[in-house]
Amino acid sequence: MPKTGLTSEEIKEKALQITEEKIRYYGFDKFRLTDIAKELKVSHAALYNHFPDKAALLDAISERWLARMDNTLELITQQERSPRRLIIEWFLKYHELKKEKVLKDPELYKSFNMAAELLKPFIVQHLHNVNEQLVALVQKAIAAGEIRGEPENVAVLLLEATTSFHHPRMVLDHKDEQREMLLQKVVEVLLDGFQ
Repeated sequence: MPKTGLTSEEIKEKALQITEEKIRYYGFDKFRLTDIAKELKVSHAALYNHFPDKAALLDAISERWLARMDNTLELITQQERSPRRLIIEWFLKYHELKKEKVLKDPELYKSFNMAAELLKPFIVQHLHNVNEQLVALVQKAIAAGEIRGEPENVAVLLLEATTSFHHPRMVLDHKDEQREMLLQKVVEVLLDGFQ
């Protein structure tokens, strides 16, 4: 096959973009690596050098999405406003990003959901990042005198109590519901309990 003129990183990125389009059009179960290689104008072997199988390609798509989510949530933690308010906004954004993916990319979300159920390493990293961000916000809220408690314990309780708003399976189950006001109330009540 002719050379693409793309770097290794560009081939990976283009493969991810093409795969997302194929999954959106044909569905999660019907795309093939051979189709991706053909569209990239590379050999199957060249694509396999980057993604040894279909699962690796799907994982890379989910990992990239989670990295974007982590970055979006991180921006909230860096704002200079009431930490209590930022905690609420952080949860609302976390819920919004998951729900948006379910509604706009249901086939891609299936892949993510499978990876989450298997607790793949990039899922574990995402959960670690989320926990670290929330602990940082809780520490700021404690320092501002808005809440009291041990930051790690408060973060765990907040995450556990709001699981139905961010757990992949539960977001999917409630995708057609408007639950933002309920989430806000739940987080506010929990934060009131830490005063």
